[in-house]
Amino acid sequence: MRERSIFSNLVRQPDGAFGAAYGPFLLQSALQPIFSERPDGRLQIAAFKGLIRANAGDMPCSPAEFFARVPEEERTAVDGLCRSLHILNAGALGRREAALIINFHAGLYTTPQAIRQEVEWLRLAAHEAGLPPARIACEIREHPQDELDMLASFAARLHGAGFAIAIDNYMGEDRDLARLERLKPQFVTFDTAWLRSFAENSAGLALLRVVIGQFAHKGIRAIVGGIEEPEMIALCRDMGGPLMQGYLLARPEPAPTSFNLTFPEGDDVPVQAPAAASATAGSAPVENRATRPVRQFGRRGI
Repeated sequence: MRERSIFSNLVRQPDGAFGAAYGPFLLQSALQPIFSERPDGRLQIAAFKGLIRANAGDMPCSPAEFFARVPEEERTAVDGLCRSLHILNAGALGRREAALIINFHAGLYTTPQAIRQEVEWLRLAAHEAGLPPARIACEIREHPQDELDMLASFAARLHGAGFAIAIDNYMGEDRDLARLERLKPQFVTFDTAWLRSFAENSAGLALLRVVIGQFAHKGIRAIVGGIEEPEMIALCRDMGGPLMQGYLLARPEPAPTSFNLTFPEGDDVPVQAPAAASATAGSAPVENRATRPVRQFGRRGI
């Protein structure tokens, strides 16, 4: 795939969503809501997590399998293409406040030129989508071979361009505290297994409440993932109300999604039962299969 344009592989599908053609694959965005809870108990979408879906014809391919088939020399470009899809599809929802969290494999961007190019691609996609960079959080996932100095340099460049930062798998260890200090994130997702074990007793729960409060004081929004039982929602309330993500609340949906109907912004009333209620009843919506694109997108010619 040539790197001259982040838009040259993008296509518009019949339902209005953006996809991308890469070899025999059609790449699509799936968006999963991350919720805050309003004082009246209703869920409000605070952010979306962008997840890639790859299909070769009618055959789905897991993200790991798909990226394993991407030649090493093209992985940086394909990695950036996936983020552009998420940004364009999140922007098409037209929500006024929800953030978007997109994954980064920072190890692909180790030179100043690669970092500069990726930041420029992000800015172009954000402008095309009408999303302010501050509402796009770049999740810098830690890999064993990554050096913290390199990650910090990457995060600083993203912050300098106005983007937010997110980190995952937080467990309160020394390396996590170092990531907090150096990367200066706006979103932090707890490691689910660690959180569950830590919250098993009142002392651990009290400490989690303090940690989440300290995060909020620093402008960091804590996220609890893996919400699959009602007890986890009650636990989050006891922690002080972090953001929540999980299949009990809403499954990922391929763009353009139904979330503007099931979870409208502000005081608008949902036109149908929220996904959380369906999930509680054991009938959460499932993802639809891909359809082929109908035309290429790239009106700017860049």
